[in-house]
Amino acid sequence: MSSDEDCYIISSEPSSSATSSDPNKIISIGSIPKFTCPMCSESFKELSDIEAHIENEHLGNERQSLGDQSNSFGTNVENVCPVCCQIFKDSSLLESHFHAEHDMFINEAAAARFSCPLCLSNEFCSEEVLALHVNQHFSNECVPQDDDEQLALKLEEQERALMQNQEREDFKRLQSLHGFDQGRNVNRQSDATLFRSVQQGNMSAVDYHEKRIMLKMSENLGVDEGSSATPDVTPHLKRFAKTPNIYMCSAVDHYAASFGDSGWGCGYRNLQMLLSALLRHPQYAERLATLCPSTSSTSGSTIQVPSITRLQSAIEEAWKLGFDQQGCGQLGGKLSGTCKWIGATEIATLLAYFHIHYRLIDFHRPTSVDGKLHPALFDWVKEYFQGSSEFKPPLYFQHQGHSRTIIGIEEDRQGKMRLLILDPSHKCDQMRQLINSSNLAQSNATVKKIFVPMTSLRARQYQIVCVNDGFVDDVREYQQSHLLRSTRIP
Repeated sequence: MSSDEDCYIISSEPSSSATSSDPNKIISIGSIPKFTCPMCSESFKELSDIEAHIENEHLGNERQSLGDQSNSFGTNVENVCPVCCQIFKDSSLLESHFHAEHDMFINEAAAARFSCPLCLSNEFCSEEVLALHVNQHFSNECVPQDDDEQLALKLEEQERALMQNQEREDFKRLQSLHGFDQGRNVNRQSDATLFRSVQQGNMSAVDYHEKRIMLKMSENLGVDEGSSATPDVTPHLKRFAKTPNIYMCSAVDHYAASFGDSGWGCGYRNLQMLLSALLRHPQYAERLATLCPSTSSTSGSTIQVPSITRLQSAIEEAWKLGFDQQGCGQLGGKLSGTCKWIGATEIATLLAYFHIHYRLIDFHRPTSVDGKLHPALFDWVKEYFQGSSEFKPPLYFQHQGHSRTIIGIEEDRQGKMRLLILDPSHKCDQMRQLINSSNLAQSNATVKKIFVPMTSLRARQYQIVCVNDGFVDDVREYQQSHLLRSTRIP
């Protein structure tokens, strides 16, 4: 064995440090070379070593050998790929090319941190775990390690795997939040989910094609196809109240997340709930005619609301006219064809764009004595629904990572209040069962999700978007509405 290797085989001569009589027992594994050069197969212990090696041994040689060729093209000799020798006009193109075509070499080398010298497996993240694995090759003569040590190593590996999985999930969620998850959008997600349903036997091929045709027709019209809607839920929910002191919004439809927007579309679904109330009112329906031209405003009927893609394009139209430039910049000025989340400011932007008065309320901190609850929020909501206005749209309700719709408030004799909140995560079959069922006990689980006490709202900050009476018809006031303003409470 060469002297520069770090894997030691203990001889059969007695040794004070040896605990086994096995002459070939491997008892210690050092830092085995773990990074391999993709061009000459030389191995290195550190990533910095292989980077220096490529720079000094290969990049320099390629520059020298290709100097005449690169100069003949008028190209800087430094912009030559060290792996495939391709020449680029500038360093940024070279960098993009290397990451796209050759970055796998570095990634693969970094992933293979410790390799077994016997079976060449490279799946080990620590020297101790590798030592355990190598000793398994000699399990017949191996002296078992202490059980506590093995358990500790196993728990360490499990904890590391959980952390890595959590990091991957957090990264996917962050990608989804900002719309950078490989071009996913409502149409592609719909197609993929429907196709999986056919594969799993939950949908026939005929139903699959009929559903796709229906979705396509709805998208062409700019209206939601309505399969996740439960119409006019407000009068049905009053019978579940524990007290007669219940105050509700005007008629509103519930829209559940569907196969096309599950995981990212809550903002759009809550906007559809708000619009389902506004479009029942003739004056608001007239103002929103260009948003959804085919919508009927007949009271009590199922209202056709704009599709998610139509809402995305409408918000982009508002941005182009100068509304909420800060929010536009944060989302890159583009929603169409993406699954980017929207929040309270995008709802306010759309209302302002269609000349509708709104209020954006920031409940920026808890107001209870213990600093955990939001009594000021409940008081504000109660005052809103007790107002004298005959038409009361629902409230768009935003907090970190999610949004919902407040449709009313209930107060018992002791003054304890519960908000009535619709959530896009409530399944449409559950909502329809709640509306149609005469068995109150059977619907109890869904009712508990809708009637929300103060103790269940534990986020530090909340935002509410409400529609004020009237419209913005003054030209100067309409120009001022391009800049969003909010009211902070307290």
